[in-house]
Amino acid sequence: MRSGLVVLSVFALVLSGFRIKSGEKNYEDFKPHMRAVYASLVTIFPLALNTRSFTSKDNNKAIQENLNLIAQHAKEINTLAAKDEKGHAYLSLQLERNARQAALKYKDGLHDQAHFFVEELYDTCLSCHTSRSSSTDSAFTMDLSKNLDLDAMGTFGKAKFLALSRQFDRALDEYERIFKSQDLSLEELMHFDPLVDYLVLAVRVKGDADRPLKTIAELQKRPLPGPVKHDLEAWQKSLKQVKSRPKKQSDLEFARTLMKDVNRDRMSLVNTIFASKYLKDHLKRANISAKDKAETYYQLGICELSIGESLLAGESGMYLEESIRLAPKASFAKRAFELYEESVTLGYTGSAGINLPVEEKARLDELRKLVF
Repeated sequence: MRSGLVVLSVFALVLSGFRIKSGEKNYEDFKPHMRAVYASLVTIFPLALNTRSFTSKDNNKAIQENLNLIAQHAKEINTLAAKDEKGHAYLSLQLERNARQAALKYKDGLHDQAHFFVEELYDTCLSCHTSRSSSTDSAFTMDLSKNLDLDAMGTFGKAKFLALSRQFDRALDEYERIFKSQDLSLEELMHFDPLVDYLVLAVRVKGDADRPLKTIAELQKRPLPGPVKHDLEAWQKSLKQVKSRPKKQSDLEFARTLMKDVNRDRMSLVNTIFASKYLKDHLKRANISAKDKAETYYQLGICELSIGESLLAGESGMYLEESIRLAPKASFAKRAFELYEESVTLGYTGSAGINLPVEEKARLDELRKLVF
């Protein structure tokens, strides 16, 4: 399904990291780059719909020019976002890196590798959209999406596209339609794991525990494998517990409660997603102490590792690193370093062993000296 969705990666550039409110100071700085990327996407969109079009010599010039343009403006966006909230700054950096690599690989005729980096752009955009608690839908892409054959994007393609274009309620509607459909195979349910995407949208983006409770109740009526049933029962229990949040608890205090018994497994997924929502809300508060901010980043790092998305695992490293730099002698700093070292090492481990880049090794050495 990913190859069929590759076009969304490019299109999603216009949607990722651009949620700058019109009243904010740097909105005007972002606008020309948003418009330039949008204009480029309108051209490249139909060409990227399938591998044959993407690799055709007839389309080479148009694709290359537009990939170059996207990379150029992604670089400017990254520069503007560098001083923003850490999660946004990290994702903007990933956006710029992947856009640059997509353009370079395509130029060298390495179309498969170019496809890979375009898909990475898709993951970056999806992570950016679902990592935040803002649930405002956007009409920014409505005109373009009217002309798209969303139903041709694979079983979950339409739902993912709607999420990327910030049409969150429609995305949830689409996921629920699929879950109710008798056409949904157990293979698709197990392989693509759409329930995780659905829960992230419902819980973290919309902050809604009631909606997924109804969906889970419907799914439990279907004959499902034991592991899926166990997940649904655990998530149902967690959703009911989260609804009884004590009113006097702060976002950070409630997140601590949610994370108390969390393990890096699927059983505690709902608690983890809700905790990440409240932790991100806590970071928006003014005058947070360095210690509280460090703990918040530490807990966010654990959350993103627990949710289990490959991209979010990279984002978790950023959170863990930031927590260490803010409070290297805090009680959680050693554990933060252990998790950071583990995620970095695993990311560079292959059949030939561990191959850490020089800059990554230097960063690990620097953080180790801060903590120990």
